[in-house]
Amino acid sequence: MPGGLMRDRAEAFAAAAARHPQVRGARVAAVGDGHADVELDVAVEMPLHMKADGVSENGIRAVETVTARLASSYPWSSPTFLLRLDFPRGFPHLEPGSAEIPPRPCLVDADQREHFFQFESIELGVFHLVHQLALWLQHAAEGALIDPEQGWEPTLRRNLSQIAVIDAPRVLEQVTRSGGHRVVRARFGREGPGTATLGSGVYCFFDVGDEAVPLKRGDAALFEIGGSEGSSIGQTVCCFIWPDKLATGAPFVAETYLPETVATLGALRDRAQALNCGRALEVFFGGLERCFEGLGGNAPMPILVVLCARRPFHLIGSASDIEFLAYVVEIRPRPKRTSLFAGGADEPVSPAMQIDQPSPALLRSVSDAPEIGPVAMLGCGSVGSKMAMHLARCGVTLPVLCDDKRLLPHNLARHALSGGFVERMKAVALAAEILPLGQKPRVQLDDLVRSLSTIEGRRSALPRQAEFALNATASLAVREALSALPPPEVKPRLAEAALFGLGQGGMLLIEGPGHNPTLSDLAGELYAHCGSEQVRRLLFDPKFGLAEVQIGQGCSSRTMPMTDMRLSAMTAELTEAFVDAAKSPPTGGLIVVGAGRNGARGADWTSRPVPPFEVVSIEGAEGWTLRLSSPVLEEIRAEAARHPEVETGGVLLGACNARLRAVTVHALLPAPEDSIRSRDRFVLGARGLRKAIADRHRSSGQTLIDVGTWHSHLVEQGPSLLDRRTARDLAEERPPPSVLLIATPARLWALMHARPAS
Repeated sequence: MPGGLMRDRAEAFAAAAARHPQVRGARVAAVGDGHADVELDVAVEMPLHMKADGVSENGIRAVETVTARLASSYPWSSPTFLLRLDFPRGFPHLEPGSAEIPPRPCLVDADQREHFFQFESIELGVFHLVHQLALWLQHAAEGALIDPEQGWEPTLRRNLSQIAVIDAPRVLEQVTRSGGHRVVRARFGREGPGTATLGSGVYCFFDVGDEAVPLKRGDAALFEIGGSEGSSIGQTVCCFIWPDKLATGAPFVAETYLPETVATLGALRDRAQALNCGRALEVFFGGLERCFEGLGGNAPMPILVVLCARRPFHLIGSASDIEFLAYVVEIRPRPKRTSLFAGGADEPVSPAMQIDQPSPALLRSVSDAPEIGPVAMLGCGSVGSKMAMHLARCGVTLPVLCDDKRLLPHNLARHALSGGFVERMKAVALAAEILPLGQKPRVQLDDLVRSLSTIEGRRSALPRQAEFALNATASLAVREALSALPPPEVKPRLAEAALFGLGQGGMLLIEGPGHNPTLSDLAGELYAHCGSEQVRRLLFDPKFGLAEVQIGQGCSSRTMPMTDMRLSAMTAELTEAFVDAAKSPPTGGLIVVGAGRNGARGADWTSRPVPPFEVVSIEGAEGWTLRLSSPVLEEIRAEAARHPEVETGGVLLGACNARLRAVTVHALLPAPEDSIRSRDRFVLGARGLRKAIADRHRSSGQTLIDVGTWHSHLVEQGPSLLDRRTARDLAEERPPPSVLLIATPARLWALMHARPAS
């Protein structure tokens, strides 16, 4: 960039900075092709007695001269602020760097460039950056950059070129008050030429394991390296070191804040001594020398050292008082060497950012997600895989993944996974994808319907530690198999999620406590009482149903064509609905339904609580039960109350399931006008009844059928001989099932003349 343009920008910066009331002077100090320096004299707010002395107790001057360095890319980049070289460094919020270069304050918590760019006016952006600088200097002078009530401020280490991923909770379990060290395996990746050194074009990434390893003489097998020039990967070690205790037996506490200025091996040794970790560091270095005794090579091998400093109080955002200070050093085991560290005390060392390994707790914190109990996933197809990944990424534990299907090429159109489908089961592939998120779910590859029929299979698919089991199979057979389970054998609460209407609709069913209502009960309620016309259309219109899609010569798949975008959007909202329900489980069952807005993006969602069903044993059909929804039972009682002097009744509409051995009533039809009511008898009329049943059958998507009749008794009297003859007549003149329900003032009776086929 021409020097004249750079000078113009520097002068404009100085003019904007000079408008701040605490800037006593602003001048362009130097201009070059690559940058320009602007000096700012900043008046520092501090207590009066310090102002009188001209300096604070910790060495901050009443007027500090700070250099603002503008790169050639300015104003498309943010200025860098440099303090004087002899500025005291015992403060947090200083960027890491060698003691030989001026310290740089960290002015904002977020990205400084983004903070600068939030002001469309460059002059206003400069003013606010200078204001942040003035505040930083004021807080430094007052000693207020650390607030003990908030916790110890960890040494600033962001934006470093070296990264170490560590299982922090596991390491903290190893740290004792007596001092020591632990060497573990680690995987590394290194970017940069082999001739380059740390701090000059070398980037390292470490994935630190938990397997402790001894450093034995001549045992370089712990160290492996591969790759090509400029990029290598391999296996190395990481050493965690914690401070020796004091001679008094008390733990050593590092109360003094030390800025991150370590850049050489000598400085690392000095830092370890300051933290009372020097003895263990030398033991570790000695072990490395023994490992490579008699062995040689030219490729640089990165090694990670983590000093575990004990602070006077807990760190911000943590209950622990241990701060991890990670450093990378490279050994070069050349033949005829005198040391693995060719540069001696001047061997380059780089600080590293310590990043926590993925874990449910970390992901939950990053996602700001509520903590809910473990969820067993039943079904790992397109919907199941998406929901499983959403749950895992917000910290929900998935103890088991159940699916007996293979991942095939056409599945990749909408599956959460992509590639690597050869000879892979969906559950196996999904478990591998979840593994890096800090979980190791067990995989069950059996057919769920068969598994749920055995005690062992139920215990495997529905483990006791799971609070919920989420059925995402879109299988009627699995839904019924789950609904058929005896309540004592179902520890997790069952839920089901599915899409319908070519992905424009989604439903979530959550059964009630004690397995009542069941998933089958809830599905029947949804079909019987859809709510909006849009939901009804998406559920029942044939054009929104399944279609045959060709996936090869002579091969097709029965599926619901939709884009991955549509499926992903709906499954994300279904997962949110599930998490909300799991966070505050409903007292009964729950139906959540979403429907697209006639071609517009997004969906409208409604929730409907479903109370437990009334369950009545059916006389004459051993092992069968009649299940009545709460609104049905309320309407029966209300109709009987409207006719207190005579018997009344109506028609039962619902479903009959021979596998569940249940007749379920979801709706009623009132008695036709020609019905006869008297004190000792109710005769159901016929006028308009057949049409009313057909209309209700059609409006429910052909799910509701006539399952029998009901009538009331005025006194506590069970089925009479007349009732039994009526049940027989019903069985002869109506298709099965033909249940006769009797409602007395206090209880319910159900009978069926002939036992349904099972």
